[in-house]
Amino acid sequence: MTDFPEIAARFARNTANQQMTVLHEDGLYRHLRFEGTADSPFSRYPFELITWPYNLVVKAGWTFHFDIDATEDMFNLFRKTAFTGEINPGYWSEKVRAGRDEIEGYDPELLKGEVASTLAQWMRDDLADRVWQQAKKRGFNPEELDARPSLRMWLSRQIRPEWMTANRELREAVREHFFSDMAGYNIEFESEAHQALADFSYRPEGYDGPYPYHFADWHEWRLKDYTPGFLHCCHAIRHGVDLWDAARKQVAA
Repeated sequence: MTDFPEIAARFARNTANQQMTVLHEDGLYRHLRFEGTADSPFSRYPFELITWPYNLVVKAGWTFHFDIDATEDMFNLFRKTAFTGEINPGYWSEKVRAGRDEIEGYDPELLKGEVASTLAQWMRDDLADRVWQQAKKRGFNPEELDARPSLRMWLSRQIRPEWMTANRELREAVREHFFSDMAGYNIEFESEAHQALADFSYRPEGYDGPYPYHFADWHEWRLKDYTPGFLHCCHAIRHGVDLWDAARKQVAA
């Protein structure tokens, strides 16, 4: 998943000591600009919040338009649906009217995680199958195998060397197909990652079964996560609302 703390820390660095300028204020019609001073190293990371009843637009290098019919002052939506200083991208993404294509993007780290998880499951299944085959050879039935954990452990030790060799070869086949310098795919790109998943097939030496190893359910994998741009804009809204509230309290005091 996206490294939320890293995005938050980067946003905090890039917007440190920014000041708010009210370009327009007429009730719920607001145009606020947040930027550093002219000599600030962070002046290149400005952002703007624009509101009108039931709507909010954030412009921070990316632009997202949020709206919800139930909340006239959109600042209240972002105040009430996350703790102070925090964001709620899951709920907030549901309120995006314009910019939806920029909310999520393909993340190759998610692909790596899904492949690793599937490999681990293949190894567990292979171990269970080898233990059962060994049990049958020695005349044990499934009930005995289930009822005697010590028997399962003993059989596992018997087949462990060949199991480790088989799965080392399987892991190497996956590594060469997806991740090696000689791989025919660049999994940094979503289309090539999909093609690599569709093309993968591995049949161990000596295996005569009908189904080689392949990724049968990869279409169901979650390979997308919130983009850095969307998370940045969520932090911009949260930070901007907090600065606005602090300014209102100062004026009231």
